[in-house]
Amino acid sequence: MVDPTPQQRWSSWLLERNRRGMRVVLLIALTLYPTFGILDYLLAPRYALPLLYGTRALVAATTLLLLRVVKGPVFDRHPNVISSFYILLAAFGISLMTVFMGGMASSYYAGLSLVIVGTGLLFVWPARVVVTTHGLILLSYVLPNLLLHNVGNAMAAGSNLMFLAATAIITGTGQIVLFGAQHKQVMDQIALEETKASLERAHSQLKQLDHYKSQLFANITHEFKTPLAMVLAPLELILQGEMGDLTAAQQTTFQAMFRAGLKLLKMIGDLLDLSRLEESKLRLKIAEHDLCEYLRGLVSQVQPLAQRKGIELKLVLEVAVLPVWCDLERVERVFLNLLSNATKFTPPGGHVAVRVRESAGRALVTVEDDGPGFPTEKAEQIFERFYQVDMGGTRRYGGTGIGLALAKEIVELHGGRIRAEADAGARFTVELLRDREHFPPEVLDRRGSQRDVPAGLRANDRGLMDFAVQMAGRDEYRLLDIAEATERRASMRDADEHLRPHVALVVDDTPDIIRLVHGSLRSHFKVVSADDGLKGLEMAVRERPSLIAADLMMPGIDGLELTRRLRGNQATRHIPILMLTAKGDLEDRVAGLETGVSAYLAKPFSPRELLTTARALVSAQASTADMVLTQRMDSLEIVAGGLAHEINNPLNYLKNALARVRMDAEDLLAGKAAAAAVEQRMREMFDIAESGIKRIAGTVDLMSSYSKAGYSRELRPHDVFAAVREVVAVVLPATGRAARVELDLSGEGTVECVPEELNQVISNLIQNAIEAAPDVGGLVRVRGARDGEMLVLSVKDNGPGVRAEDAARIFTPFFTTKGPGRGMGMGLTIAWRVAHSLGGTLEVKPGPGAEFVLRVPAKQPRLRAVS
Repeated sequence: MVDPTPQQRWSSWLLERNRRGMRVVLLIALTLYPTFGILDYLLAPRYALPLLYGTRALVAATTLLLLRVVKGPVFDRHPNVISSFYILLAAFGISLMTVFMGGMASSYYAGLSLVIVGTGLLFVWPARVVVTTHGLILLSYVLPNLLLHNVGNAMAAGSNLMFLAATAIITGTGQIVLFGAQHKQVMDQIALEETKASLERAHSQLKQLDHYKSQLFANITHEFKTPLAMVLAPLELILQGEMGDLTAAQQTTFQAMFRAGLKLLKMIGDLLDLSRLEESKLRLKIAEHDLCEYLRGLVSQVQPLAQRKGIELKLVLEVAVLPVWCDLERVERVFLNLLSNATKFTPPGGHVAVRVRESAGRALVTVEDDGPGFPTEKAEQIFERFYQVDMGGTRRYGGTGIGLALAKEIVELHGGRIRAEADAGARFTVELLRDREHFPPEVLDRRGSQRDVPAGLRANDRGLMDFAVQMAGRDEYRLLDIAEATERRASMRDADEHLRPHVALVVDDTPDIIRLVHGSLRSHFKVVSADDGLKGLEMAVRERPSLIAADLMMPGIDGLELTRRLRGNQATRHIPILMLTAKGDLEDRVAGLETGVSAYLAKPFSPRELLTTARALVSAQASTADMVLTQRMDSLEIVAGGLAHEINNPLNYLKNALARVRMDAEDLLAGKAAAAAVEQRMREMFDIAESGIKRIAGTVDLMSSYSKAGYSRELRPHDVFAAVREVVAVVLPATGRAARVELDLSGEGTVECVPEELNQVISNLIQNAIEAAPDVGGLVRVRGARDGEMLVLSVKDNGPGVRAEDAARIFTPFFTTKGPGRGMGMGLTIAWRVAHSLGGTLEVKPGPGAEFVLRVPAKQPRLRAVS
């Protein structure tokens, strides 16, 4: 059967609503309409009584007929037509009475008001039916009286008509509003019912799916035990020497595998118990046990493990004997989880206390530590399944979040309760009822001991399952979590690790991952490790490893922040970083690459892939270092050649001048030359020698300025035009060139600058122009003028100029068109940087004859760095 649509349901509701209204109207009319015949007898003219009584008889007969019709299919098909017709019939009868009883001024019009109000109260009609019905009621009152000219007192008639019309308008408006409201209410109710039904269906389906999930979960986790037992059993034989002697490295590797298998077996046991609790299938095997005696033994087993981490573990018994009815195997899971958490979160040198006392027929066991504790508002939330306090990207402690949830459900299954408090550490209190009467019969296991063997188990699996059950009773399995929480060694050191050519730093908060990476890289790397990001950063600075393998999610600082800090340190920025992560999101990878991560490996990773990637990163780093060294050597060759040229030329000026001075001095002493002539020539030679010394000093200063990170710089007013004249006067004689220098300097030439730096720019531009000019007919034009707030200085020669393809590179370091030995390729770079530090520009115009244009502002808001 097809479910009705919402519109069909609304139509059905409206039909029933108007059917009930029609019945009420008919019953009221059947009572009142004949009764008002008494009023006709008393007030109406005698000649009108047959007509009035006939009308009332007609209405009464129609009423009786409609009482039957309203139940049948005719009314179902035409409910609005029938109900409106009946209302109009009753109204017409009343209007007919007004014709014989005063016309429109008759007080009988009040009957029409009753009909209109009753219609509004009892029928839910759409607007078209309301307007039509109420309009026809008014016409039935007005038209007969007007046609018969039976208005009566005009004031009374007008008043009656106004009140009747107002009643019709108000009632009709209310009826229309009611229709919309009822429609919305019904549709909302239908939607709500459909939503509820949908939710109920979804809830039923979810319950069914949850049941299937729990069943599948239990079956799968049980099936996991079979292959896991097949892994653990051979591993145990190998470790016991049944397969031959093992090397130290093999022993370490197999132990790590065996421990990981035990951990997986324990997790499977926890998940099985959770699934049983969900299905209410976990059963308790209760017996009376002395809790004090049991906890003495348990604490004595845990104490050596706690001491490895430097934790003091003590047991405080306030009673000597405390018998409790419980399933000790299940209760042990509770206490082991609490001790595991306590030793995990307590720092080295901390304290853990187990207190046992009795109160009002209850056994109370408290496990208290002085670790970091937890937020007090999380005291209830930490018992939720899979919840952990440190669930962010820098988790300090591992775990699945199952332990406390399982502990809570086991305790509550015993009729007790467990609570957590945070006060300078964490404190967990377990309350157990001591008697056995409080256990409901449905939670008790009255079967045999094959607790972990479900029905239908294959016979050939039973031996393996027996192994798994036996393993669960061994101390190394029971105390596994505590052993991991107190383990201080991440990996064993190799005896020959000093022979490895490279050092790898592993930064991970999981000891098993460190051991895995160590085992994968030990053949080519000396492996050192750190268990959090801050320690990893410290070790990277100290050890300077060839490679860093870091986890993305770590305590302290995560892998991305570690990479960011390593790249920001000059000593470690070159080290390749391999990020190990269980999160393979594209955003994480992009963020890592932007931060400086060299490569990613997703967990779980292949040891061979890890080793290959590590070797490739180190090899690429070595290749990059060789290339940089080669480039630096090439740069040194260019710099050396240019520096030799820059110093050699003025040095020749100096040598030639000194040789000429020596010759003139000897001629003067021998009387071979006149003193006046010698004096003049010697003065010229001293000027040439001085210009050569200044040029050598300028070259040295240029190199020093380029190599230093910075020096004391102070803005001062400086006359650029005066500096140009001084540079020309010094550089032109020193070059020994016959070039002619024309100066066209107009206006004010003072700017705010660092004079030493700007003089370097002017000297470099003018010297380059003089040297580029031809030997014969060489010309250099220097023009300077103000352009608004800018000072523009142009230096142009008539030499070969600058090629267009060289113009874009001419300001880059070490670029020169002069060839090795004829220039350093640094002067224009420094000139360009000085110009930009002043907020100006330096540009070159290619073509015949090179032209360099310097623009600098006259005023400086601030001094910028020369970069």
